[in-house]
Formats: sequence, structure tokens, C-alpha cells
Amino acid sequence: MSSTAPQSGGVVAVRALDPAQNGAVVARLDRGTGVLDPERRTLRTKPLTVDRKALVALTSSKKRTGLMVERGWRRVFLALIEVHGGAVLGIPADVARALADELESRGARETTAVIAPLRAHADHLEAGGPVASSPLGRYMGLGGGGVLSSLGDL
Repeated sequence: MSSTAPQSGGVVAVRALDPAQNGAVVARLDRGTGVLDPERRTLRTKPLTVDRKALVALTSSKKRTGLMVERGWRRVFLALIEVHGGAVLGIPADVARALADELESRGARETTAVIAPLRAHADHLEAGGPVASSPLGRYMGLGGGGVLSSLGDL
């Protein structure tokens, strides 16, 4: 999901990383109210308020690192880094930093380290580093030998 940084209305728009989705917005975080609102909804995937009752965690698989936000029985998943056709795509630095700032300021509880890796990702990209070597990429393919390490130097 590529993303759009905080905009004038105080909204962080998170965009799909999958090129087939043409940058469609997958979720919005209202910085004024703290409501994280996913575009696609299911029984459990619904808008939720990010606050001290919300739990946040990084999740990973061989092709994706994401952010899971849960509050009660509601949850929202945001892809942070994905591999598509050999290309590694990730959220922009400004969006990663905005998400980290909101999670921290609203007191969301981290079940795994979330805020520091989001900020490290933003710092890495702002320093000119590629998404493939982002600190968030370390969570993919646990134990090494994951998809990112097989891509070599990009």
C-alpha cells in the first residue's frame, strides 16, 4: 500500500501496495478523532478508535509485513511492505511516521514493537534507502532466507 501523508483535513490515507489496485485507498486514519476506517469491511474488519484500548502488532509472512490494529472484536490490517512480481513495495516515509506518531500519541498498546520499526522505516526511506532493505523487511521470512534476501541487491 502506497500511501498519502496527512492531508489538510487531518487524515492519513493508506493506499494499496498491489499494483493491480492502482493506488486505491484501503484505509483512512482521522487524526482528529483517532478513527481508523478501512474501505473493505467484514464481520470483524470495521472502523475502530485508536486509543489505550487498542492493541497493535506487526505481522509477517514470506511476502508481507503488516500492521494489525485490534480494539475489542474489531480489527484493521494495513500492509506496510509487500513483494509483488519480484518488486518490493512499501508505504512512504511520511505515512509511516504519521502512523507511528498517532499510535504513540493515542496510547495504543504494542503487543510487539511497532512504533520504533515504523519510525526506523521512515528514517531509512528519508535517507535514500530502498524499501527492500527497510527495517520492516526484517520481519519477513523469519529466520533469514525469506523473499527479501532472495532478491539480492535492488
